[in-house]
Amino acid sequence: MAIQAKSVETINGELVIDVSGQTCPGYLLAINKALTGIEKGTPICVVSSYPPCGEDVKSYCDQKGFKYRSTGIEDKMWKIRFEK
Repeated sequence: MAIQAKSVETINGELVIDVSGQTCPGYLLAINKALTGIEKGTPICVVSSYPPCGEDVKSYCDQKGFKYRSTGIEDKMWKIRFEK
């Protein structure tokens, strides 16, 4: 089975990458794959059901040079926001 996001769609100008149900390292691989070809400056929201995802994505942003914005819970899901 290929590692990929559950869904990737643009909502109100933000690229939403749903990796709910996945754990590390699967969701990081799925996020990386979803960001292929996405322009610099694009606002991103990662949706996850796995609490450690926020810290992992924050570290991922640091490594990739992306601008981390926030991590919070909305609608019982973790939402991690950053800018590519």
